[in-house]
Amino acid sequence: MMRRLRKRITILVVFLVILLAIGLGIYLIIRPEQPTCFDGIQNQGETGIDCGGPCGACPHPKELEIVSHDFILTTSDNFDLVAEVKNPNADWGVESMVYEFTFYNANNQLIGSKQGTTYILPQETKYIVEQKIYPTQTPSIMKFDLKDISWQKLTGFSELQIRVKNETPRIIDGKYNLYGAIENKSNYNLDRVEVVGLLFDENHKIIAVGKTEIRTFLMGETRDFEINWPYADKEISSSEIKVYTNIFLDETFIKSHGTQEKFKEY
Repeated sequence: MMRRLRKRITILVVFLVILLAIGLGIYLIIRPEQPTCFDGIQNQGETGIDCGGPCGACPHPKELEIVSHDFILTTSDNFDLVAEVKNPNADWGVESMVYEFTFYNANNQLIGSKQGTTYILPQETKYIVEQKIYPTQTPSIMKFDLKDISWQKLTGFSELQIRVKNETPRIIDGKYNLYGAIENKSNYNLDRVEVVGLLFDENHKIIAVGKTEIRTFLMGETRDFEINWPYADKEISSSEIKVYTNIFLDETFIKSHGTQEKFKEY
């Protein structure tokens, strides 16, 4: 009698285990995927559908590219800094990021640094310029880093129609001079436009960097600009003008193109 009862219990347990395994297998197949990435970084084998960061199936931007960085001795006691940064993303911009130049002497000892904040639009190549840096020693090595990058996804964004006209580099009385005109062909009135000028020698090495700005730049308007340098120690082979404006501060633009998709990269 007891043997027959134990046999029935064993059969029942086996049946329940099989039934439970089948049910669990069906659940794992049909259940929706749950996000498991809570820190915004896929660093522990996480998966996720909408974790707010670069993990799982979440759309996320490619990293910014630091193309180059250099310092330019301008006079006997100061120098200018320049870094070229490229954003390869078509629909992600950076509304804010911290940049830092650090410079060292020949013994690799830190002799100074310069930090600031900036932004970069989708598919934009940006020159970050700092001028009139006074070091305690002449630098031999310079490094450049980006951090605290706040990404903002944009929709329907296309390049702002801001055109450079009549760009003319020259040397006047032993000093560099670069002038021209900027035309606003975009659909936006721009509060502040930064104009960055670069001069190159025959080897396409930057020999001078400078910047100026235009305030209250209306649609359809054309404005002149001029950048001057108090020195000229090499012949100018070519020049380049880059124009930047922070559309992330424009409420009308963000309402038209901004999305809720953001994340912070440290």
